Amino acid sequence: MFKKEEDFIENLNTIRRINTSFVIANKTIKTARNGKDYIEFSLTDKTGEITARMFPNRDADEIYENIVKKSIYTITGNVDEFPRNSGNFSIKIDSFQKMEEDEYDLDDYIRTSHKNQDELINEINRTIMQMNNPHLKNLLETFFGDEKFTEEFYNAPSAKIHHHNYLGGLLEHTVEVLLICKKASEIFPQLDQDLLYTGAILHDVGKLKAYDYDLVCIDISNEGRLLDHLFISCDMVKEKIRDNQIEIPEDILTNLLHIMLSHHGDVQNGWGSPVSPKTPEAVALHHADNLDAKVRGIIQKMK
Repeated sequence: MFKKEEDFIENLNTIRRINTSFVIANKTIKTARNGKDYIEFSLTDKTGEITARMFPNRDADEIYENIVKKSIYTITGNVDEFPRNSGNFSIKIDSFQKMEEDEYDLDDYIRTSHKNQDELINEINRTIMQMNNPHLKNLLETFFGDEKFTEEFYNAPSAKIHHHNYLGGLLEHTVEVLLICKKASEIFPQLDQDLLYTGAILHDVGKLKAYDYDLVCIDISNEGRLLDHLFISCDMVKEKIRDNQIEIPEDILTNLLHIMLSHHGDVQNGWGSPVSPKTPEAVALHHADNLDAKVRGIIQKMK
């Protein structure tokens, strides 16, 4: 059964009745002000994500336990806007039914980047080829000469919720950050371009291990929850250097790891960086990453 165009999440922007299907990406039991339990859901399809709530008269725990995450359900309910005139729409669920595999088209639920993947990959390859620093160039060639790594890197999401949270999102985000860094280098030619571009390309590689994902759902892995992708990214760089016996001067490696560890900005911001940016390249990468994430996040919400 194909979804109707008006029933995709990007088109749920009017108050109305619906009977359509979604992936149940997440579920949580919460307690309302009246003391009664209700179930909150994150629903997805290929166009986005929306919050839904169900207020059962009884047995909320039993209903919750019987719902299979990462499965596709037919859902009946009302699209509502709260607060009124806020532009924030959610679904109040009356009933749902798990669908069998032969009852839906999986392509309606797979969230992927809409950008040309070949063009994104070529941008990274051109950047590596044009580098002058032999140590950083060798490091990147070792990463992207690994077929298993590149396959995962080109298909991975960049986040669970906030931005680029779809298959291919990591590649898209990486290239967007790289392009912003290239513009910054035109304005500030004093920047070490090879160091900055290497940081841009590798800053989020740890997300390959920080997220568990399949065709319809993204979640944070246990490793991602306990270590965070910033640490994992740096560990992957050090592991690649060690396993392939790559020669790289200590000062270059230290500066690269600093750029990667600090790309979420000042420690006092509480965004996850264990160290604040202290070099021009680290400051440039932080603002490039933040600009791309914030702008892309708003654009996704506007769709």
